Amino acid sequence: MLRRRGSTFTTLHNYILREFFLSLLVAFLFFFFIFAVNQLLLFAQKIILKNVDVLSVVKLVALAIPQILLYTIPFSTLSASSMVIGDKSANNEILALRAAGISLRRLFEVIAVLALLLSLLTFFVADVMLPYSHLRFKTLYSELLQDLPTLEIESYAVNTIGDTVLVTTNVDNGVIENLVMFDTSKGEEQQIITAKEGRVTLIDLDTFLYRLDVKDPVILNAKTGVLDNYALAEAESMTFYLDFSSQVSQLTDVKPSQLSSRDLLTLIEARKQELEKSREIKEVALLTLRGKLGNLLGQLADDETLLGEIVSLESEILILEKKPEINFYLQYYRAELHKKFALAASCFILVFITFPLSFMRLKHGRLFGFGLSLLVAAAYWFLLFFAQKQVLNFSFNPAYLIWFPNFLMALVAFILLFRRRRL
Repeated sequence: MLRRRGSTFTTLHNYILREFFLSLLVAFLFFFFIFAVNQLLLFAQKIILKNVDVLSVVKLVALAIPQILLYTIPFSTLSASSMVIGDKSANNEILALRAAGISLRRLFEVIAVLALLLSLLTFFVADVMLPYSHLRFKTLYSELLQDLPTLEIESYAVNTIGDTVLVTTNVDNGVIENLVMFDTSKGEEQQIITAKEGRVTLIDLDTFLYRLDVKDPVILNAKTGVLDNYALAEAESMTFYLDFSSQVSQLTDVKPSQLSSRDLLTLIEARKQELEKSREIKEVALLTLRGKLGNLLGQLADDETLLGEIVSLESEILILEKKPEINFYLQYYRAELHKKFALAASCFILVFITFPLSFMRLKHGRLFGFGLSLLVAAAYWFLLFFAQKQVLNFSFNPAYLIWFPNFLMALVAFILLFRRRRL
């Protein structure tokens, strides 16, 4: 009897596993398309237009995928669980399980274990794959910049590089044809340079500094708003230096979300020390101001003209006391550290909100489950996004804000499950 019962549970588990992974694949492709395709296609198009070899394009696109998986895996897990339970409920399979005396715990435990494994996978992506992929991405992109200096300059476009505006026609293999350059770094005095050809050379890869050599330039110096104040000159050649650090850094700079938890903990400890020093400085400043205020109050009986200075000191002390003790980077690093764990845990927590579907009579259960997962995913995304925006407005540990969406979803799941079991 025990053997038959164990065989029944094994059959049930295998059946749920097969259905779950099929739904997971469908949901994964859907969310991957939502989060990735548009961004990756735009990025790939930019690289392809520069005649970069196909292998490098594929590598760059592949190295950008871990960032997208952070959200794709949790939401796909939620959808897979919702679709499976919704489908079994609509087809009366859950009713059949209960009639056969099989506890729904047997169904839930399979999905919960799978969700836990996917949570571990999400954390591995966030803490190992993402830092590694970004490092490889930066290395590969830097190599492309060495081979193709004009990678960041588009053909037939207006390129803004710091205080310089570069209007180009054809850009190919480091050579810019028929360029017009506006230099606005001197404020009211503007310099406009035109040339038939310019050649770009990479000078410093660490700072993304380029040299632009132009042939036979025509230079117009003019003052804004003064029509008759200008100078026109010609030259055989001219050299400019272009700083692309602001443009390239958007792709290559390491953000806290792309660091490992170990690196974040190291940075957090350093910022904690900065915050302690800031607090000590604030206390010293307050003691100094209070000392001055005490001295002035003692002299007030003999000199009433000090009243204005006393009021000013009291106001300064009040402002300093109310000044929030917030270290921007400490809050930022803490938020990103807890976000790694919260996103990983969301795989496990979000599936519990789908369990009450087993107690509902549904039509088109798989479709209903998928729709429910979209609604829950959107709500979770909004709550997490809102929490991230608020971490710098408070001085307490941002972990409370980052974990709040998970806590709320777990609470809703518990309430729904408790009420459905009692009906």
